[in-house]
Amino acid sequence: MIHKFYKSTSLQTLFRKSQFIIFAITFLICTFTFATISVFTVESYAEQNLQLISRTVSERIQPALVFQDQGALAQILHEYTHQHSVRLIEVYDTNNHKIYESIKTIDHYSTLQNLFDHLFLRNPIDVAVLHNGQYVGKIILYGSSNEIMMFIIKIFIGLGIGMLFMILALWWSVNLTYRHIMQSIRPIVDIAQLVSTQRAYNLRFPKNDIQEFNHVNGVFNQLLEEIQSWHTHLQNENQQLSYQVQHDHLTGLPNRNYFHQVLVSSFKNTSEKQPIALLFIDTNNFKVINDQYGHQAGDAVLKEMAIRLKQNIRQDDFVARLSGDEFAIILNSIQRVDHLISIAENLIKSAEQPIFYKNQSINFGFSLGISLSNQAISPEDLISQADQAMYKAKSLTHHWFIYHNY
Repeated sequence: MIHKFYKSTSLQTLFRKSQFIIFAITFLICTFTFATISVFTVESYAEQNLQLISRTVSERIQPALVFQDQGALAQILHEYTHQHSVRLIEVYDTNNHKIYESIKTIDHYSTLQNLFDHLFLRNPIDVAVLHNGQYVGKIILYGSSNEIMMFIIKIFIGLGIGMLFMILALWWSVNLTYRHIMQSIRPIVDIAQLVSTQRAYNLRFPKNDIQEFNHVNGVFNQLLEEIQSWHTHLQNENQQLSYQVQHDHLTGLPNRNYFHQVLVSSFKNTSEKQPIALLFIDTNNFKVINDQYGHQAGDAVLKEMAIRLKQNIRQDDFVARLSGDEFAIILNSIQRVDHLISIAENLIKSAEQPIFYKNQSINFGFSLGISLSNQAISPEDLISQADQAMYKAKSLTHHWFIYHNY
């Protein structure tokens, strides 16, 4: 069998990844769009500016070019190459001979500026110089991208600072969203754990301010209602089955198996100072009652016996039907023998009144065999002693006997 191993990740990590991916895509798109628009705008502005400068230069050098005044020409061109975004100005006469040029003096042209010059200002501006409508020469002007470069650098610095603030804002937003979601999930997790560990099917998931979680809670609450209904139904069935397994169907008293469990537990928990007493009860002449009045009458006698036995013992004592017409009673905390005798005599007297079954008066009685736990070494020994005492009681006129081994 091939087992697949899945690497789990936290919800916070997923949020951060998704948010940063969205941020990166948005940032790249915005940066590219903004930078492109800015570059084309600056390039257009630079070209217009160079056109304006070239026309201004042509008007200013016109007298110097006509009168061949090299000093004035040099002064004018030097002024424009050093005070404006111009890296080179060339002046040509009517024969297209270069008569003067002015170059911007810079210690070092950076590679980046050379690249910008090549990208944005590669083509020079060619302007004719006219005097009274006649061609007297021309100038060729090469623009400098220094200002464009500085503008774009400032743009990217601004974008970098903005990106930093966006990252901080995104980090704060992700953590805030994560905490909010975890606060919404926490009650769900806590209740789910209680349901799982303690089977607290009566609990319900609370209302949630997140719509999706609220829908999930509603579905789970419906499921919990069904589980609780089935759990209650099964508990009731188990209780009924347990009662049926441990009780006699005729009298409703505990049966032999249940009696034996209680006797073993009581025998283990008893002490020498407060022993328990075991009473074995057998109906006198029960076969005669069945033969004379019928088995249904015998069942009625057993039911009435169970009622009278329960009515004449204490609340914490235990009475059971062992089989047929045999019953047993466990008396707890017997401190004095005379109390035990009083209980036994009251039980015997409870059978003095006959029962009436189908307009027939039926007399019945029973014999009691009594044994004490402080004279037995085991529950089985206690049962054996009570059984022996019961057979002894059948031969006595008062129909009860306490077993003693001395």
